[in-house]
Amino acid sequence: MYSNSTVEILIIEDSLTQALRLQDSLEKHQFKTQIANNGKAGLDLLKQKAFTLVVSDIIMPEMDGYELCRQIKNDEQLKDMPVILLTSLSDPQDVIEALGCGADNFVTKPYNEKFLVSRIQNILVNRELRLSGMSELGIEIVFAGKKHFITSNRMQIIDLLFSTYENAIQKNSELEQVNRELIMTQRELEQKNIELARLNEQKNYFLGMAAHDLRNPMGAIYNTTELLIDEDLGPLNDEQKDIITSVKSASEFMLNLVNDFLDIAHIESGKLTLKQKPENIIQLIEKNVFFNNDFARKKQISLNFVYDKNKTFPLIYLDSSKFQQVMNNLISNAVKYTYAEGTVQVFVEKQNDKLVISVKDNGQGIPENEIESLFAPFQRTSVESTGGEKSTGLGLSIVKKIVNEHQGEIWVESQVGKGSTFFISLPLFASPAPKPKTKKKAKTKTSHEHYRPNALKSARILLVEDNITSRKVALKMLEKKGFNVDVAVNGHEAIEKLKIKNYGLVLMDIHMPEMDGFEAIKVIRDPSSSVMNHEIPVVAMTATSIDIDRSKEELINAGMNDFLLKPMHRQKLFEKIEKFIVPPETNDIYLNISDLSDEQIFNPDMLFSQVEEDDLLYYDILRRYQSKAPKYIDRLHAAIVQKENEYISKIMNTIKEESETVGAIIITNLIEKMEPIFLAEDYEQLSMCTYTLHEALDRINFLVNQQLQKMD
Repeated sequence: MYSNSTVEILIIEDSLTQALRLQDSLEKHQFKTQIANNGKAGLDLLKQKAFTLVVSDIIMPEMDGYELCRQIKNDEQLKDMPVILLTSLSDPQDVIEALGCGADNFVTKPYNEKFLVSRIQNILVNRELRLSGMSELGIEIVFAGKKHFITSNRMQIIDLLFSTYENAIQKNSELEQVNRELIMTQRELEQKNIELARLNEQKNYFLGMAAHDLRNPMGAIYNTTELLIDEDLGPLNDEQKDIITSVKSASEFMLNLVNDFLDIAHIESGKLTLKQKPENIIQLIEKNVFFNNDFARKKQISLNFVYDKNKTFPLIYLDSSKFQQVMNNLISNAVKYTYAEGTVQVFVEKQNDKLVISVKDNGQGIPENEIESLFAPFQRTSVESTGGEKSTGLGLSIVKKIVNEHQGEIWVESQVGKGSTFFISLPLFASPAPKPKTKKKAKTKTSHEHYRPNALKSARILLVEDNITSRKVALKMLEKKGFNVDVAVNGHEAIEKLKIKNYGLVLMDIHMPEMDGFEAIKVIRDPSSSVMNHEIPVVAMTATSIDIDRSKEELINAGMNDFLLKPMHRQKLFEKIEKFIVPPETNDIYLNISDLSDEQIFNPDMLFSQVEEDDLLYYDILRRYQSKAPKYIDRLHAAIVQKENEYISKIMNTIKEESETVGAIIITNLIEKMEPIFLAEDYEQLSMCTYTLHEALDRINFLVNQQLQKMD
């Protein structure tokens, strides 16, 4: 019986690194080894010195492993020496070649050390067990279309086949191990992804809350500077005006930065919900160009919208408010980076099934190496604005995300010194847009300068705000315009004041301690509560722009009439007041519901005859009308505020038809009076009519309840 220390192995390997590694592996198990760097050198060593076994690589210069093996097996003195070939065993032809050259065994590369040592030991044990003088086997076989003559003896063939099988098992075992490791790695990655998603959500939540908390003080600073600059708090000298203007500019930049942070947090948290509907793209772009014209004029830049007025452009399915955000960013950027006397042009054209909008300027252009990262967050180019305007580096990344959400594309073409063109491609919506029709000039007031304070003095406003700074600034703005204002610091205080005084409007903060705006509006709209006017207009105030996409619907459904985003700009604040507080002298269509008889309000027999005196059906229809009618009127008012003509017409018809069915005569008559006002597009008068509708509905509900009590 042999021992490892008596075994001398010749390693034949052209790679010195592989040879030394193999030598180290074998000598750790007390085998004696010697190295030759190719087949020819190995054969020379074998003729000079006796070795127990040969381990040889196959692919080598001068003489490969197969040829070496043939030479050994054809040499009378060497033919009984076992030869192990190191191979990748990637091709069945390897087995045939090994059989043909008389190899005793295979070991696959990369080899496993324990497996290699075990294989050597097995070969040496089998060698001792074999008797000399075994008969030679010579057979001819055909493999892969070629003839091969195999002269190996039976034991060699068996050994070789077993080694091939063992190699396959070994490889399979290694693959199973790798597969297990991959599964474990995949599970770890999944866990890491879950953790990263959680951390990202927490980051977005923190970012949103931090930005929300920053909006209030920044808004207060901004609004205070507006009051100072307009000299509402007294005259300023030139130096004071310059200082205050600088403060206003810095606070405006900070507010824009906070808004961008909120947008990014909103988008990354997956809460960007588009409210898409068919929109007239021409009207939307015209509006945006109009809004940016003041900015362009101040910089002496020509801003134009260019399109073929003889073409009818199809409707585009999009979220109009988000699209306006995109266009405002691109147009204001073009103006920002263009020199005085420059030109900014907005184009729109149809290209196959896409509508392509482009904003072109002849400004400074963007360096080519900066274009690739242009739409990434917090990226700014080396190009400076021409008027000292500041940039957050977030605008274009937000624009790209909004465009992508619309299944659109955005890209830029730019040349330094010649200008830039930003392109947006949007999928077309099937229906064609109606051709523009000539509109009458609306009789709406758009500036707070048109207010008549004397006419509004009789209407008192309740300001509900917990933040002392925001409360002081809003109070000062309102009082400076002559409004009578009471203050509450939370929902509880507001409810107590509404119980004892009839206000014309409530400005309600949403996030307050003790009782927030949502809880307060529930009490106000609850008919069983003790507030004096359950239908009082309530305008919500919120600093959380993350909620903007869903806020309007949420707030209207909760019972609010509209909302203001804080910080409140004075003009927007006064416009909301004008919508909801009706000066007495302008209320020409006011109808005193209390002066009308019951018969002029409600005719119970109209519905009763239609349901063929079915008491249960009669009761069910009236109760459903009582539930739905207030919501219809609130939706009508919201549509009037937004000037959504199609929806106004639809909801007016719905109210009229359902009112006719149940016998609500006064509601039917009021809707008929509103129809010519709607056709004249007098949204101010329409808005006032909705308050009369609510008052009429209160009277109808009283009479309906009386009627149903009789049936009980």
